[in-house]
Amino acid sequence: MESIKAEDTRRESFDDVTALAYRVLEETSRRGIPPDPRVFELFYVYLEGTDAELSEAVDMLLPDGEGASLNAVDRLYEEHLALGDKAGRYMEISARAEKELGTLSASLARKSVDDDRFRDTLAKARDGMSILMRPSTARQVIRDMLEVTETYATQNEFFAGELSAAHAQIGMLHDELRELRESAFADHLTGLANRRRFDLVLELEIDARATKGPFSLVMTDVDRFKRVNDQFGHAVGDSVLKQYARLIRQNVQGKDTAARYGGEEFALILPSTEILGARHVAERIRQGLAARNFVVSDTKERLGAVTASFGVAEHREGETAAELIARCDKALYKAKETGRNRVTTAS
Repeated sequence: MESIKAEDTRRESFDDVTALAYRVLEETSRRGIPPDPRVFELFYVYLEGTDAELSEAVDMLLPDGEGASLNAVDRLYEEHLALGDKAGRYMEISARAEKELGTLSASLARKSVDDDRFRDTLAKARDGMSILMRPSTARQVIRDMLEVTETYATQNEFFAGELSAAHAQIGMLHDELRELRESAFADHLTGLANRRRFDLVLELEIDARATKGPFSLVMTDVDRFKRVNDQFGHAVGDSVLKQYARLIRQNVQGKDTAARYGGEEFALILPSTEILGARHVAERIRQGLAARNFVVSDTKERLGAVTASFGVAEHREGETAAELIARCDKALYKAKETGRNRVTTAS
C-alpha cells in the first residue's frame, strides 16, 4: 500500500510539472513574449513561487497588462538566474539533470506497460475461474496468478528503488545549481554581494523608483587599511574585512543589499529609504566598528581601533547609476579628507 501511495505521489509531481510548464507557455503568450529558454526559465520560477525576490522583481518590472519589456526580462534573468562565467558548469549540471529526468520518464513508461500487462493477466485469470472449472485447472490458474504477482512485486520493488535513486540525484543537482547561482553573485571573502550583483540591483532600483519611491546609497571605506596590511599582513587584513562585513550584515534588513564594492570599500543599497534613514544606518555601522578592538589571533597583538568613513546619497529622479555613485563617492572622500571615521552626506 505504501509503495502505491509513493508511486501516486511521484506521478502527481510529474503532472504538476507538466501543468506548470503549460501555465508558463500560456503566461508568456498572453504577455506577448517569445518563450525562448531564458524567458521560459524566468517565468517557470516565477509561477512556481519558490523565489520571492524574483517574483517581486517580475511584478515590479513586468507589470501585468502593460506589455513586457525584453530589456527588463534580460535584466531579471541576469540578476536572478544567470551564472556569467560559470555558465559551463551550469550547462554540465543541467545536462546531468536532463539525463536523470529521462531515466525517470523511461521508468514511468516501463512501469505503465508492466501495470497494463499485470492487469490483463489478472483479468484473464478472473474470467477463466468458474464453478465448473476442474480442480487441477484451478490449481494451475492460481499458480499462474501467484507467479505473475510475484514478478510484478519484484518489478515494482526495482522500479521504486530506481525512482528513489533518480529522485535523490535530481535533488542533489538542484542543490548544486542553487549553490552555483549564489556563488556567482557572492564575494568569496566576505560572503556579501559582489560588484556584479551590486551593479544589477542598483539598476533595478533606479528602474523601480517611480513605483517604489526614492532609495539611498551608502559607500564606506576602511580607514588606513593599507597600514593594517603592511604592519600585520594580508591574512589579518582579510580577517578585518570579514569582521567588518559581518557588522554591516547585522545592520541591514532583508531587502537591503550589502556588497563588497572592491578592496576595502563596501556599498549598501537601501530601498525605500530617504537620506536621513540611510545616514542613521551608516552612523550605526560606524560606531559599531569604532567600538571594536581588533586582536591578532595568533600573536594576541592588538591592532587597536579600526575605523571607516562613509558617504551617503539619496537617488535623484532621472539620475543614472554612474551619477549616483559619483556623488556618493565624492561624499566618502570628503569624509576622509576632513578627518576620517565620519559620515558625510552628498550634496
